[in-house]
Amino acid sequence: MLESGKERVLVFVPHADDEVLGCGGLIEKACRFNNTVKVVLASVGNSFFWHREQPVTANSRKQEFFDALSYLGCTDQEIMYDDKENMLDTIPRKDIVTKIDIILEAFKPTMVFIPYPSFNHDHQTLFEACIAGLRPVPNRYYSLIAMYEYPLIVWQYPSMKDVGEMYLDISETIDKKIEALRLHTSQLREAQHLISPESVRKWAEKRGMEVGLEYAEKYHLLRAMLA
Repeated sequence: MLESGKERVLVFVPHADDEVLGCGGLIEKACRFNNTVKVVLASVGNSFFWHREQPVTANSRKQEFFDALSYLGCTDQEIMYDDKENMLDTIPRKDIVTKIDIILEAFKPTMVFIPYPSFNHDHQTLFEACIAGLRPVPNRYYSLIAMYEYPLIVWQYPSMKDVGEMYLDISETIDKKIEALRLHTSQLREAQHLISPESVRKWAEKRGMEVGLEYAEKYHLLRAMLA
């Protein structure tokens, strides 16, 4: 479908770097085939990262987000809250859902990608708000709604039932996905970490082996419509 160049792809992400971890290959491929792509970042903010033993400013996170998306070919991005990193659960859910409704109505996507829920409260909050925003509404048609994954979902989060599986071949774009991740310089971890560039490459290789590809991204299908 992406190769048609006719899709309007909307990606919701909790934090800067989740867009690359979960959808880096998809974003690059969708942009390369001239689809319309928008990435919505739920939250940034000033933080202290213990793995780097230093503070990281919201402006730094924003710039890394913009640089990574630009590298992948995406020029349309939006930030919902620029002072609520790791605090999405403190915002009334109605306010988040309203913002999502406005974005859906304005952008009119054909394909929507949302985070797989996890132990992280920001990820869980955004997932639940997206599910509310994507409720059946007259005159809103999505050919595809799916959840993207990232390696950290493997930590003791129950598998969701009644969802399908979908894979995207990213063999031609794995190097760009990894380089885009490296542009999130404040987030880089040691090689053994689950979201290090080395581990992300291994994760894509594992997903590729599951379907006979060199590298792949896996998505969990919530809804699809046949034209």
